Amino acid sequence: MKYSRYFAFLTIVTFATLLPSCSLPATSSAPAENARTPLSVSLDTYLLAEYAPADGFDFAFGDPDGKGDYTDKATGKRFSGWYIATKFAEQYSLGIHPGEDWNGSGGKNTDLGQPVYAVANGRVVFAESCGKPWGNVIVIEHVFYENHEKKKIRSVYAHLLEIKVRAGDEVKRRQVIAAIGQDPDKTYDAHLHLELRWDETLTPNYWPSSNGKDQAWVREYYAEPSSFISAHRKLFVPQTEETLVLVDQDSYKMRLYQQGKKQGEYDVSFEQAKGQKRVQGDNKTPKGMYFVTNKHRGKFDGPYGGYYGGHWIKVNYPNRYDAERGKAEKLLTAEQAATISKNWAARAPTLESTKLGGGIGFHGWIKEWENDGPRHLSWGCVVMHIFDISKLFDQIPPGAMVVIF
Repeated sequence: MKYSRYFAFLTIVTFATLLPSCSLPATSSAPAENARTPLSVSLDTYLLAEYAPADGFDFAFGDPDGKGDYTDKATGKRFSGWYIATKFAEQYSLGIHPGEDWNGSGGKNTDLGQPVYAVANGRVVFAESCGKPWGNVIVIEHVFYENHEKKKIRSVYAHLLEIKVRAGDEVKRRQVIAAIGQDPDKTYDAHLHLELRWDETLTPNYWPSSNGKDQAWVREYYAEPSSFISAHRKLFVPQTEETLVLVDQDSYKMRLYQQGKKQGEYDVSFEQAKGQKRVQGDNKTPKGMYFVTNKHRGKFDGPYGGYYGGHWIKVNYPNRYDAERGKAEKLLTAEQAATISKNWAARAPTLESTKLGGGIGFHGWIKEWENDGPRHLSWGCVVMHIFDISKLFDQIPPGAMVVIF
């Protein structure tokens, strides 16, 4: 399915003295107080995108895994593999390194002229020379969805031999955007300087150590490239889903999309205890990206059977992100977390008999309820009007994506 269907829119101080004026296009953004804060979203803005969101991240050199052979363009000699010459947040001669410097395994200038790839889908916001010592620089902005959150990050590529894109270009994951080069004075051997920045207000040649920043600041405002890419190789893109359900807890509303087109908007109710679900029995509604795994229509047995309103659409809470939190908080074993993550990615049922709880989904109610006043009816599920869920039941198939934010 084509993405276009879903468009809803429309350094150390001596180092600093070498840096020319190298600025980004004007932006209304102020310097970020917390660079990692997700974008603010609503039902109207969650799917808005000016370019294709990232469906995953790959390494910018070699093969998608950051490995593979290459041929020295000067000698024709073949080499295998790549390595990090200067690590992220490493203290070295020029200050604190805000990215990673990648070299071909042959060393010296054996990787000169090797292709540089865009790490993900995105849009070029800068592509020109920044003078000494950066040389040619490209900055690409990426939008991606992680769990229920919508985020932005920028990739920076420096010391490039040549630039193959222009500001404003949309690029695809693994598209060749440049070739590996050197600094203008050729002080250092050929290598790729790669950064991932959370703060979109930083100039292309921003150097933290020249601005009095320490390692803690660098770790907050930048992402470690290798770790980030490895953790984001595959991402779901809500805009490409055949069936998508968005649930906004702040507005008590839900929307159904099919093949990118809005089918309707509906009133919903949530948990009796406010806040994001964390453990079994807290009576809270989770926030996250889930998938429908089971459906039932008809009679429900038990003393609370009537509260389903004759309809049940179950999602696979807990998901990968819930599991990561549960593991970190020692609520899950590593084996449980791995099973949940694997099953969630396959849109299959995940473990319910853990300390994180389970049994989350959509259902009706024992009677119709009013849309005004507090709407906190359930023990964590999303409650729909009986007349709404009866109409939507057949329109939400197993495997459909559900995003609750």
